[in-house]
Amino acid sequence: MPTLNAEKYASVVAEYEYAPKLIESKREYRRSKRALERLLFPERKLSVEEDSMAKLLIHLIEIYENGAAVPPKTTPGQVLQHLMEQRGLKRDLVDVFGTPSIASEVLSGKREINARQARRLADFFDLTADLFV
Repeated sequence: MPTLNAEKYASVVAEYEYAPKLIESKREYRRSKRALERLLFPERKLSVEEDSMAKLLIHLIEIYENGAAVPPKTTPGQVLQHLMEQRGLKRDLVDVFGTPSIASEVLSGKREINARQARRLADFFDLTADLFV
């Protein structure tokens, strides 16, 4: 099996203007699929580096599509806390929860996230609702 050349791989990443990473939103999912399509179509023999990037993209897309991007024992509250930290949000979810007190209770773990709130959170974060139920 031919050896992957790091410099050539970096040039492939630069050429496709996409560095593969864990897909955490619909937007990243669409970008990954577009990068993969550019790699595979039109059909031609891929370099070792292009083939490696294509295989990685396929794997990352499958993980996202199967919902396996979040560790299985993660609670909806932990997912929400992680997303808020990642995006630098403090208490910006009052519109999602309706009132500051409900938002506070959900964020403190005193109240569960209901189905309506899960859908609103999914829209807010551009993710699937099942992460919050």
